[in-house]
Amino acid sequence: MHMRHLFHRSSIRYAAVAFLSAVLAMSAPRTEARPYDYSLGIRLGNCFAAEGKFFFSMSSAVDISFGLVNPFTPHHQFMLVTGAYNLHLSGNTSGLLPYIGAGISLGTEFGDRDKALRTRKRFFMSADIPLGLDYKLPGSPVVFCLEWSPKIGFIDKVRFIPHSISVGFRYTFN
Repeated sequence: MHMRHLFHRSSIRYAAVAFLSAVLAMSAPRTEARPYDYSLGIRLGNCFAAEGKFFFSMSSAVDISFGLVNPFTPHHQFMLVTGAYNLHLSGNTSGLLPYIGAGISLGTEFGDRDKALRTRKRFFMSADIPLGLDYKLPGSPVVFCLEWSPKIGFIDKVRFIPHSISVGFRYTFN
C-alpha cells in the first residue's frame, strides 16, 4: 500500500512538470513562422477522439484529444483525455511535418457487457511517446495525420502498451 501511495505522488509530480512545461511553451516568444496556428479534427484507431493541435513555433506544438478507447469492444472501454508536446523535426517540406513528443493520458473505464463488472471503477494513466507524421495538402486547410503513440501505463501495475496507432484528419486555422 505504501508503494502505491509513493507511486501516486510521483505521478502527480510528473503531471505537474508536464503542465508547467506546456505553460512555459505557450508563453515563449513566437519568432518563427508556424505551419498554421491551430487545427481541429478527429483521430481514428484504437482510440476514437476529437483533437486539436496548437502550434507555438515552426517546431513546437501541443496536441490535445478527448475520446474513447476500444469503442467497438464490450470490455475495457475507457474515456480518455490526452495531452502531448510535439517537437517537429524539420521545416515544412512539401507539407510533411514529422514529429516526436512526450505526453500524458488520463481516463476512466465505463460500461461492460457483464453486469457484475459495470459498477467497478478503474482508472488509467500513462506516459505517452507519440511518433507521427502530419501532411498538409498544398493550398488546402486539410491536414492528414498518422501516429504511433506507445504508452507506459502506471495504475495497478507498470506495463507497456504498444498498440496505439491512429490516423486522422484536421482542419487548419491561421
